[in-house]
Amino acid sequence: MHKKVKDLVIIKDLSLDIMKGEKIAILGANGSGKTTLIEIIAGITKPSSGTAKVHTQGSKMKRLGLQFQEGYWPKGVTPKIIINYYTNKKDRNSAWLKKLIEIFEVEPYLKKDLNNLSGGEKQRFNAMLAVINQPEIIILDELITGLDLKMQMKLIAFFKTYLKEHPDKTLILVSHHPEEVEEVCERIILLEKGTLIVDAPLTEIKQKYGSVRNFMEQYYQEMGVVV
Repeated sequence: MHKKVKDLVIIKDLSLDIMKGEKIAILGANGSGKTTLIEIIAGITKPSSGTAKVHTQGSKMKRLGLQFQEGYWPKGVTPKIIINYYTNKKDRNSAWLKKLIEIFEVEPYLKKDLNNLSGGEKQRFNAMLAVINQPEIIILDELITGLDLKMQMKLIAFFKTYLKEHPDKTLILVSHHPEEVEEVCERIILLEKGTLIVDAPLTEIKQKYGSVRNFMEQYYQEMGVVV
């Protein structure tokens, strides 16, 4: 698979298989192609050459749940309006939705204009939308970036428990936080300038380097980024 925009190569000759139920972390520096890769997986953008196939069942909202760092909404749109769009009448009073609203702490701003929310509030709401319909594939782009420590711990604990209770769910997590990766992922993908550098089980990474942080620090030292 290859992705090019004008003369800029974003994804270069990448071949990757992700199986149902895998929990994968996609790591790499800014500009390494992480977000472009998940956009291709999600069908938001298409590769310039090659193919990306996702085998799932059911409606699109049941197949794929996405959380990106940024969300742009029309003026006046509130979290409540978006929740109503994502759910049917029966689900709007479900125990699952009430649990999500409590965990992601969105109750205080359910009726506020999304454009007036803080970065952290938008981040929490976007993350909640990724799981609101309990999709087969969950894609999280920088889940805890911009959140305070309490909320970071709360959301990591939620996803860790949820994924353990639903082993058939597939997780693709883009992250700059090694400790977050160790909590919820089982496989490490490292990209550098659109090229796949490492594809290894978390257990193998920890056995060789002790931790994901040590792995990343050693990699960047070898690249001459850190001295």
